Amino acid sequence: MSPYSIEPIRAVGPVRLVLCTYPSREGALAAVTTAIERRLAACGNVLPSESRYLWRGRVESHSEALVVFKTVPKKVGALIEYLGKTHPYEVPEIVEVDVPRVDPRYLRYLSSALDPDPAPPPLGGGLTRRGGRRDREERDPPRTRGPPHRRSTRTGTRR
Repeated sequence: MSPYSIEPIRAVGPVRLVLCTYPSREGALAAVTTAIERRLAACGNVLPSESRYLWRGRVESHSEALVVFKTVPKKVGALIEYLGKTHPYEVPEIVEVDVPRVDPRYLRYLSSALDPDPAPPPLGGGLTRRGGRRDREERDPPRTRGPPHRRSTRTGTRR
């Protein structure tokens, strides 16, 4: 058993990258296609890679294909499980990277690609402080305020 936790402790971002190496480009492309079809990832980049690593006491060197899967937090567990079950390596490299900031347009693309039928937005309309400002026509009307309270200079009480 590893002393390191498998659960993300401080993952806070809206996007996750899952990195995984494969022995061939064809195997990597097949994994990307299946992950996208199952809506576990919105996309995956396959990059050529020269890997050098320690395996059973020896330094090994091989050409591999590195896949960068792009997904959302709620899909990471299923994606990692799929990759672990179908991977050809005895000990596959499957690494999650938390992405704390992302362009809102890309986030909308990821969300729509992975969850085409999202739940309706909560009542009350507009976004919260964390989600950003609402359009002017969608904002609530401004509040009206009464005159400021004045204090008496003699007694310090409100008038």
